[in-house]
Parts: sequence; structure tokens; C-alpha cells
Amino acid sequence: MDRLARLGPLLAMLFVLVLQIHRLDDPDTWWHLASGRLIAETGTVVRGDPFSYTAPGSPWTNRQWLFDLGIYQLWRVAGPAGPILGAGLLFTIAFGCLLAVARRRMPGWAAAAVTALAAVVAAERFTVRPEAVTLCLLGVYVLLLDRPFTWGRALLVILLQVVWANAHALSILGVVPIAATLVAALALRWLPLPDDWKRANDRGRAEITPLVAATLGAIAAEAATPWGLRGALFPLVLLRDIGGKDVLSYAIVEHRATSLAELTPTVALALRLLVVTAVAAALVSLRRLRLAPLALALAFGWAAMLARRNIALLGFGVVSLAAYGLGPLALQVEAWLGRRSRWLGPVPGVLVSAVLALQVVRVVHGDWYRDAALTRAFGLGSSLLLYPQGAADFLERHAPNVRVLNDDLQGGFLLWNAYPRRTVFIDGRLQVYPRDVYLQWQSVLDDPNKFPVLARQWDVGAVLMHHPSPGRLEVAAAVSRMPGWRVAYLDGGGVVLLADGKPAGMPEGMTGPAPAASTPGVSGVVERVVAPLRDGLEEATTLYQRGRAIHFLFGPARFAEARADFEAALRLVPDYEAARIGVRATSATAGVQR
Repeated sequence: MDRLARLGPLLAMLFVLVLQIHRLDDPDTWWHLASGRLIAETGTVVRGDPFSYTAPGSPWTNRQWLFDLGIYQLWRVAGPAGPILGAGLLFTIAFGCLLAVARRRMPGWAAAAVTALAAVVAAERFTVRPEAVTLCLLGVYVLLLDRPFTWGRALLVILLQVVWANAHALSILGVVPIAATLVAALALRWLPLPDDWKRANDRGRAEITPLVAATLGAIAAEAATPWGLRGALFPLVLLRDIGGKDVLSYAIVEHRATSLAELTPTVALALRLLVVTAVAAALVSLRRLRLAPLALALAFGWAAMLARRNIALLGFGVVSLAAYGLGPLALQVEAWLGRRSRWLGPVPGVLVSAVLALQVVRVVHGDWYRDAALTRAFGLGSSLLLYPQGAADFLERHAPNVRVLNDDLQGGFLLWNAYPRRTVFIDGRLQVYPRDVYLQWQSVLDDPNKFPVLARQWDVGAVLMHHPSPGRLEVAAAVSRMPGWRVAYLDGGGVVLLADGKPAGMPEGMTGPAPAASTPGVSGVVERVVAPLRDGLEEATTLYQRGRAIHFLFGPARFAEARADFEAALRLVPDYEAARIGVRATSATAGVQR
């Protein structure tokens, strides 16, 4: 029993690790890969947009160029597994640092619990994006600041900040934990604080000078990029997007202010628990309050609520506060139970270990993601539903030189598949595009009848839509009814329309089994191992979405094909209620038609 109780920290890290092993499911990953490939092939970091036909040469401050180059090199070595595991390692290091901080002042089971809770809050952000570098280095900084801050640590922070400044545009966040610690140290020196607080805070006066140097050095490091001072000021441009108030980002959920109603259920629950943990830690330790952890918790708590994309920051503010505030209480509880019975002492550790072990199994099987309402599957490769490889391949075969009006979710994916042969209308780099381009794209989503004007202006001869997303099927249906246009390809995630003058017929890709995930090389080996352990929800959802699109776009004439997809989805997931409704709808309507 004692051995099981001691497994908590190890299982917490295993839980964090398995959360990293999932298929590529973020649209920005693809343009980062395309950017990394361009940097590797040309040996330069471009300053003007090379990727679009709507904003060619537009200023592009690609502050994450080093991350782009890194994940591209990992792709070259290991295919999709490389970026997935590389970013996953960065996230795992981040939470390993938080666990180390918590473990210094809490029993293993309590440290494991608070670290795992912080990881659940961050789960939505576990994607192949530059913020993997940000969370990793934040974890390192929090760990470095948890001990007396020496000149050696100050130099290390400045050097890391230079790397960080070239790996993520929001590297300025690195200044926050340093500045919070500095503010706490200055408050201890200059403010008339209670004696108990002064005794509880072991920061010496000798630390202030290296903290000042580290703060100023980290700020100066923001200019150590190919863009100099302009690059250092670029985060101010991004503030336009944070909060989702600008027209270029309002439709992007991650840019809007954090709302419990919009968060996935599991993440929303974990966020509530983490906030309660922070408040409890502050209240319990009020007489011996640690100022630096409190300042960090307040700063990152505010940032986490500012925009949904920042939500992962909450844990980096709370874990240290929880360790100082609740650590002594957790040790007392453990000791009290041990005095009552030798069997009671390990109980908290056993319970935490059992819960974490169960969560690891649920992540691998897929139940965890289903309950969390995340479109995600354990394994490697790329998402079947989000990135229709078949649609991209179809465009290359049948319309290689045609301009495509692409879904914004598919822009980066097309760039990775076809640049420099193909440029895109829009992608996730919203700061690159003129406001008019975005508004024109949005106007077509709002009113598909405006598509002909756009098509004439930009000489568009093909359309690619991610039809499971809101409004996209309506656009595809409207375009398919316009003279000269037809649905040419359809699968579980993408629909391609062509203006090639050919008569409408059976679209390619509309029949047959759901396409296999893109899993070459190492990814394919892993997939063969984990596939039997995973539920079939991703494949079932892909089949359901294709059936739904067939039903919507073609009506009773193709209900047999739609019903076949719904039935196939039910064979994979018998309790798939949406697919069951689809079977009833197509069967009943088919009977009326007969």
C-alpha cells in the first residue's frame, strides 16, 4: 500500500504525458510547418507574406520562426510523430517543473493532485504551437525562482529569454514571474509589513540586484530577433486580438474572454477547483503569506481570464501558492492519519494514485476526450475529421493551378500540402491580412450569394470548405447551385467544389470506408499498437459527418449513401445518438419517396 501511495507523482507525469500523444488537431500547426520548411529551404526568415494571393508581400512579423524551423526538422526526422512528441516533451517539462516546486513543500499525493489539476486546465492548449515553448520556459522560470535567485540564475534567464523571443511572439510573459518576485522582494524591503510575513518570506536583500538585472535583461532580449525593436513591440499588436474585440479575431473562440460556459466541461470543472485551491491556499496561509507566489497567482489569474488562449497560465500561477499555503496542512493531515493507524496514513496517496491511473487509461481509450468534449484521439498522425488529406490530394490532381477559396481552418493545411505551387485566400495568420480580405471572407459565410463577386475579383476556380464547421455546408450548397459549379469531392471533413464546366455526378470520395489517418513512419508503428486500445469515436464521427453532408447537399437522391455512413458509424459506436437519428431520417424519407 505504501508503494502505491508513493506512485502519485509518477502517475501525474504519466497523465500529462499521455495527454500529449494525440493526432495533430490545430490549424496553425500546418502553417508553422510550412514556414519552417521555407526557412530551411531558403536559409532566411521572410519579412513579407509569401503564402497568400490576397496579401502577397504584406508585412509578416514571424516571431516564432525558431519554433517553426524546429518542428519542421522534427517532421523530417519522424513524420507527424516528430512535432507531436517534440511539443509534448516541452509541455511535459513544464508540468514536471511545477511538480518539482509543489513536491518541495507538499506530500507526493498532494503535489500530484495539484499538478494534474493544472494540467487538466491546460489540456485544450496541448497542441503543436509555439506556446509549448512558452509554457515550458514558464515552468523553468517558476522552478528557478523558487530558490534564492543568484547571478548565475539571472544570466540563465536572460539567455533563455533570447531563445524564447525567437520562438513565440508572447515571450514577454517570461518577464511576469521575474517581475512578480522582484515586486515581492521590494515590498519586503520598503513596506511596513507584518513581522510574520517578513519571517515567512525568506527572500534576502542580496537577491534584489540580480532580480533587477534579470527583469531588465529579459525585457531587452525581446529585441534580440530579426525585427529588432519592431519585433519587441509586436506583442502590443497582438493585444488587439486578445479578448476577441477586433473584427479580425472576434469569430475565434480562443481570443474571446474566458467564459466557463464556453470551456469544455472537464476544463471548466478543473478551473473552478484550481481557483478554489488558490483562494484556500491564500486564506490558510494568511498569517505567513508568501508575497511572490501570491503576486504570480494574481498576475497569471488575470491573464488566464483575459482570453481563452491564456487559460493554461492559471496553473503556473497557482501551483506555487498552493504548495506554500496548503503544503503544511497536507503534511499535517497525512501525519494525523498515520497516528490513527498505519493503514490510514497512505490512504490519500492511494486514492490520488488510483484516480490518476484511471485517468491515464481513459485518455488512451478515448473516454476522457469524449467527456471533455474535445475532438481529439490518442495516437499519432493527423486528425481524420479536421484535416481532409483526400480533399487536398484531389485539388492537386484535378485543379493544381486553380485559385482556391479555402476555409480559414484549411489554409495552413493547404500550404503544407501544396506551397509553392499553391497560395491561399486566408489562413490562421490573421495579422498578415488586410481587414477587407477578412471581411470579404466573412461576408460569404454570412451570405453565400456574395460568392460570385468574390470569385470574379480573385479569379477563384475552386472552393474548399471544412463542412463540419458552422455555416460551411450552407456555403457549399449555395455554390453548387450556381451555374458552372459542382460538388467534385466530399469526405468526412472537406468538400471541394469546382467551376470546370463538367456535369454534376457522383463526387469522388463520397463512398467507401472512412479514410485512414495520415500515419507514415514512426506514427504508423505507434498507430498499430494503440489502435486496439482506442475507441472508434473519431472514425465514427468522420463517417457521420460525411453522411450528414451527403444528406444536406444531395437530398433524397443520395439518402442510401448517407444512411450507409450513419449505419457504419453506429457499428463503430453503438450509442452514437446523432448517427441513429440520421438513420431514422434517411430511412423514413426514403420510404416516403418510394
